[in-house]
Amino acid sequence: MAAQKRRRRRGRNSRTKVIVGTIAVLAVVIVAVVAYFSLNRDGTADLEESDSNSVQAEDLGTLNPLTGESGFDPDKLGSRPIAIMINNAPAARPQWGLCSPDIVFEGVVEGGATRMMWVYADANDIPKVGSIRSARHDFVELAEGLDAVFVHWGGSDLAYDVIRDRDVDDIDGLRYEGKYFFRDNTRSVATEHRGYTTGEDIRTAISDLSLRTQLGSRYDTPFAFEKPGSPRVLTGGSCQSVDFDFSGASSYSHTFNYDAQDGLYYNRIGGEPMRQDGGEQMAVTNVILLYCGVRNIGDASGHMEMDLSSGKGVYISNGTYEEIRWEKGSAAAPLELRDASGKALVLNAGKSYIGLVPTSEESSVTIS
Repeated sequence: MAAQKRRRRRGRNSRTKVIVGTIAVLAVVIVAVVAYFSLNRDGTADLEESDSNSVQAEDLGTLNPLTGESGFDPDKLGSRPIAIMINNAPAARPQWGLCSPDIVFEGVVEGGATRMMWVYADANDIPKVGSIRSARHDFVELAEGLDAVFVHWGGSDLAYDVIRDRDVDDIDGLRYEGKYFFRDNTRSVATEHRGYTTGEDIRTAISDLSLRTQLGSRYDTPFAFEKPGSPRVLTGGSCQSVDFDFSGASSYSHTFNYDAQDGLYYNRIGGEPMRQDGGEQMAVTNVILLYCGVRNIGDASGHMEMDLSSGKGVYISNGTYEEIRWEKGSAAAPLELRDASGKALVLNAGKSYIGLVPTSEESSVTIS
């Protein structure tokens, strides 16, 4: 009887070993199959790449969609940007908040002067800014191409026509002076050079006016960026300095000088450092010049019109430059920047200056 019990135990042990062995073999096969199908063409496992990307994402945090820089508030992703019309007349300098925008657009208006449009991905980043000036229809179109809420103080007849006919979400100082817009009377200049607003006032206006805050999906990635902290070297050669004009008015001529210590281009206008109120000089990572046709529309005020359909230009960053192409097309279409091969232009992470230089002034652009 004892012998029979021992034989039965040996039989059960043998069957147990077979089952365990079978399970072990199946486990090895499953791991092998998973590993095989996880490999990329170059033999790198997707799992490893995913882990690497996760670490990278954690290291960088949320990126600002207008600068590519880390540290952006994740709750603000998908929010509409804010575009603000800014006075650039000598009497309005130094501007309040000049160093704060994510992107500065500048283009020529009547009389050879220029006006700026400052763009912010997050209204919380807007300090006291100004002086606020009136709208021009080309700037309205640039704001539409970003799906931005457009902030201005007055406007040309053509700009108001565009805002009305295309149902542009705007906040106008002519309607809301004393509520969302104010005058800084500490400056001894004409009234039109004293108007300002703040991010807090803009946020309040957006809420009070029930303006749409969710960004249209067409506009969620307006530009492509390199990884923060890894600027690329551009293909055209060295650029330590760039000079350019918008017109014959020397008080609107620019020079951007490169500082290799911080990788920024420092702005000079009319031969003097361009500073914000308080003394800080404007500096950006990217200088982008877009050449466009400009014509006088022939009205009594001499208003100008920029051709925003397409053209060529130059991109300057990291002490280097390269030739580019750009296009926009319709009013609501996003501005698209492309490299010489036609691919989406990859910008270095940081703030940008975009100058809409008349083709008649292209010869004034000097890179050295």
